[in-house]
Amino acid sequence: MSDVLLFKSKAELSAEHNLAAFEKYCRHELVLFGVDLQFDDDVWDITATYPTKGSNKKSRAIFSSYDAARSRNDIPAMSLGFVGFAKSYFRYSLSLKGSTTWSNRLAALRVLDHALCIEGLNGKVNHATYDVFVAACRVIKRDYQAMTAPKIAGQLEKIGDFLLEQGLCQMKMAWVNPLRRPIDTGIRVGADADKARDEKLPSKEAIEALAFIFQTPASLAELFVTSALAVMYCFPQRINEVVRLPYECEVEYDSEQKPHYGLRESGSKGFNDSVRWILPTMESVARRAIKNIKEASSKARQAALWYEAHPHEIYLLPECEYLREKQYVNEEEVGLMLYGRPRPMRKFCVNEKVKPVIPKHYLFKDIERVVLGKLPQDICEPTAGLKYSDSLFICCRFDLDEKLNAYSCIIDRISPGEITSRLSSSGSANSIFERRGLKERDGTALEMRSHQARHYLNTLAQSNGASQLDIAMWSGRADPSQNSAYDHVSSGEILSKTRAIAVAVGAQLFAGVTEIPKIRVVAHRDDATGKLITGTAHATLYGMCRHDFASSPCPIHRDCLNCHEHICVKGAQVKLANIRRLRDETEVLLAQAEAAEQQSKYGASRWVVHHRKTLVHCEQLVSILENPAIADGALVALSEVRSASRFEQVAFLRQEKLGEPKKNKLLERLRNGKK
Repeated sequence: MSDVLLFKSKAELSAEHNLAAFEKYCRHELVLFGVDLQFDDDVWDITATYPTKGSNKKSRAIFSSYDAARSRNDIPAMSLGFVGFAKSYFRYSLSLKGSTTWSNRLAALRVLDHALCIEGLNGKVNHATYDVFVAACRVIKRDYQAMTAPKIAGQLEKIGDFLLEQGLCQMKMAWVNPLRRPIDTGIRVGADADKARDEKLPSKEAIEALAFIFQTPASLAELFVTSALAVMYCFPQRINEVVRLPYECEVEYDSEQKPHYGLRESGSKGFNDSVRWILPTMESVARRAIKNIKEASSKARQAALWYEAHPHEIYLLPECEYLREKQYVNEEEVGLMLYGRPRPMRKFCVNEKVKPVIPKHYLFKDIERVVLGKLPQDICEPTAGLKYSDSLFICCRFDLDEKLNAYSCIIDRISPGEITSRLSSSGSANSIFERRGLKERDGTALEMRSHQARHYLNTLAQSNGASQLDIAMWSGRADPSQNSAYDHVSSGEILSKTRAIAVAVGAQLFAGVTEIPKIRVVAHRDDATGKLITGTAHATLYGMCRHDFASSPCPIHRDCLNCHEHICVKGAQVKLANIRRLRDETEVLLAQAEAAEQQSKYGASRWVVHHRKTLVHCEQLVSILENPAIADGALVALSEVRSASRFEQVAFLRQEKLGEPKKNKLLERLRNGKK
């Protein structure tokens, strides 16, 4: 932002004076959230001054205490000595660089205030020390989830750096965030991998139920929800991108003027606005979904066009236009104004403090004033950049709520939450699946998350061999490296796909795909004598080893399945049973190693890595040796197994030594030419 001034503290002043100057500067000089911002309020409504893409909900920055926030209350506020700094830092940091995750920043400020109070400093941030930040981090680690805690701790680190750089506290050394986001190991086998995959992908029953309701919607809510999800299953996208689709979003021709159906969509997370082309197989679904939404939002669009042209007059249905000529309206005519049908509205008038001028009659202007006050604030000057009449996802207020009567004269945008909240049951609110009595195969409640569609389509693209750049472009993703987080292809699916390709080309699958299969000779007979010459091959529990033990002992202590010199033979049932037993034992050992790693026991992490690698190799070999498409007697060697060399092993051991190695005094004397 070009109009932002940087605050510069004075080193010769005390932390207390610098802090007072910083708060004064942020209160009077900054303009973010509006020049008329009520700085002393403990709740800031920043909906209009700091809009969030794809959301029409109110945005409020609440400077409540840590305990109040944990109990979902707005009061009490932060400590009296801290709240001024919190407001100043919040406004200042967002002025320098905007963020959609500013709630994490607020959470970090609350935790810091809480830690100061625990240390007996009563929120005096200028007395903050390194130990205070350590205590705050302990609170974050204890009370927040593993995925959220590192983000809040990261914001806490930025606050500490700012305090240190600007001389606003007594801290002399920067505090570094020790929390790290849990690493996705990418393991595709085992119970944990199956559970993680199931959580990210929709079930077969959920997709079938969604398609059924899409074909037979029984309410306006079902029509909007299923049509939005139908669009999401046409190409990978986010729910906030869907609800921001413009009314004229359909594109019929590509850049070469060839017929190709696509949707014009606003990008997010660094991806530019673009046309997202739809596969021919899904074109009919997308067309029907867009048509459904256009028809369902037509009444609200008429009201939006009216308010954009007449911002100070109430919208009336065409059959109720005659009421505009009246000075007084009775109770039933108030119902016509609000809902388009006559109904007594005495209770509404009482609640809105509209008094009758004559018995059971009200001024038309009074009802009009109440309605105009209930309209969205940005209906004439939309902060999202898209007018209400040009938006696809708009509706009359309460259209999606079956328990309330929908207004005909008040409209709203449909938010992402109004779509996602109807995909799963919560409290007394039932999902669209539960309303229809649809359940999973095992009888449990059927639920779905909107983002599962994005994971599902990405996984389909991965399993069918699409390039990473194509997947990123198709998904509206600016960084192709993020594709891996959406790749949930199982090991079995990878194996089946690879096997099908190998069978199609007639290749030796697991010894390299070539037109002429390689012949690996492990043992042969001498042509002259007919004696069996085995060379260096010898039997192992799982197959045969090709290592030459005459030149060196086993370099990896007979860790056969992690060795590139090991070969298995298809059809050797005893060897296969041994591999299965090793797989089962490794699963138990891996669980024990992971438990030890959680307890921070020395060396446990290396065993976790080793057992995971062994388990993957076991699964691969069992799948190969059980495959009926591979002939008995075939030699099987895993292609990407690489054992560490002796030099690599020595280098690794040297890295583990805590101090310098002891010097050989005799060798040093010889090197220096001394006797």
